[in-house]
Amino acid sequence: MAKINVYVPEPPQEYTPEGFRQINQALETVENQLNTSYQQDLKNEQDTFNYFMSWQLDTKAKHLI
Repeated sequence: MAKINVYVPEPPQEYTPEGFRQINQALETVENQLNTSYQQDLKNEQDTFNYFMSWQLDTKAKHLI
């Protein structure tokens, strides 16, 4: 599961362009981190599966010899 740590600023009492920019930038950071970490999670899952399958095949081959 993806784990991210991003500070999203509290909305100000009066909205200003700078306040909107900060919130927008924080949300873009969240999006980018989730996309990046999701890809890493997929790779880790595939690596784990490949390792398990190679171990299974290796174990079966030793029993055949």
